[in-house]
Formats: sequence, structure tokens, C-alpha cells
Amino acid sequence: MIVVVNVLVIGAHPDDESIGAGGAIAKHIENGDTIFIVLFSVGHTPIQPKLKDQSYDMLNVFGIKKKNLFWLNCKSGNFDLEDKIKINSKLTEIINDIKPKIVYTHFYADTHLDHVFVFNSTMVACRPTHIVRGLKKKSIWASVEKILCYEIPSSTNWSGKLNQPFHPTEFNIISKNNLQTKFDAYSSYSDEVRPGNHPRSIDSLQSLAKYRGNSVGAEYAEAYVLIRNIIYD
Repeated sequence: MIVVVNVLVIGAHPDDESIGAGGAIAKHIENGDTIFIVLFSVGHTPIQPKLKDQSYDMLNVFGIKKKNLFWLNCKSGNFDLEDKIKINSKLTEIINDIKPKIVYTHFYADTHLDHVFVFNSTMVACRPTHIVRGLKKKSIWASVEKILCYEIPSSTNWSGKLNQPFHPTEFNIISKNNLQTKFDAYSSYSDEVRPGNHPRSIDSLQSLAKYRGNSVGAEYAEAYVLIRNIIYD
């Protein structure tokens, strides 16, 4: 029996969700799961309005409802200047409301410090602790059972933290259609897609998907680092 779950993908900037977990998003939707996305920032100031519009194009490609996208409105490149308690509280509130079973987020040792900030905020918001809600003081357990870190080429692979490499512990085998949906969603951000041999070009991302797939005997896959997996049964 297929169990349908809520899934949350967290990204620092528009396009992170598609690059890091676009194949997983397409596969989850194909399986009937509900996808929610949290983006910490609209992106670089000169093209913010354009990126926000393009993020809604991304939603259309995946078939995600507009109301399932949440913005935390941090200033790109300066997350460390944000009120951490306020941001963590906002993210915690979203998670408590939508109750995702699976969360995808940035890798903790990425070169981009915004990504590291997002990882840390994710871990605060996903703590498996008792939560008191409502006037009746009803106590519930946090919903998140599984946390996975995805990779962002040109950030994850360029990290200078040699003692903390991105060593995948989980591989999600995706179909050619899932991969194409990932690329179509990423291509919504026309100013972000890189050309030629850049790690974030479509050709390079396809090579990465093939490499990750071939690593486990499949055609295509996305790879993640497993942070937590709670098994109840």
C-alpha cells in the first residue's frame, strides 16, 4: 500500500529547490505526495521581482499550488545578519502547520554561508520535541521523521571543509521524465541557468544525475546525506 505524505523542500534562494531536489519533487508528486516549499530569500536584489515571478512558473511546472510556497524574506548573502530566533520561529510555525514527514534541505558544509544558515535553521525547526498548542494545551510530537541534505553543484562540491565532504548516504532513483521535469522547473529561472561546462548547466546536472544513478546501478538518481530517520514500526 502506498502511503501518501506531506513533503517539505527548504531552499535558501529560488532555484535551489529544483537543482537539489527537483527529481525528488517530481517523483513525490507522481506518487501522490503533497509538496511544500520554503524559500528563505527572493534572491539577488536587482532581479528579485523577476525571480519571484519565475518561482511561480516553477510551481506550475511541478504542479504545486501557489499557497504551498512560503517566503521568509531574508536578505540574500546576508542571512547571518537576520534575527535567527525570528526566522527559526517562522520556519517552526510552518512545519507545525503543514506537518511534513520528509524534509529536504541544504548540506551543512556548503561553501555558501546562506546554505549553512538554512541547514542550521532547519535543524532547530525540526527538533523532535513536544509542542504545546492551543488553549487546551494539547501536546503533540513534531511530525518530521526524515531529514535529507541535497547537493548544489558550485557550492557543495567547492567546499573547502575537507573533513566534511558530501558523501551520499541515500540515493533516490528517478525516471527520465522526473529528470526532465527537474530541468524544466530549473529552466524557469532563465537568469540562473548556467551555460556550457558550468556545474549548474543543464548538461552538467544531467551528467551528475547519471553519475549518481550509475553509482547504484540505475540510469539516473539524486543523492543526499541522511541526517535523521525515525522508524516507528
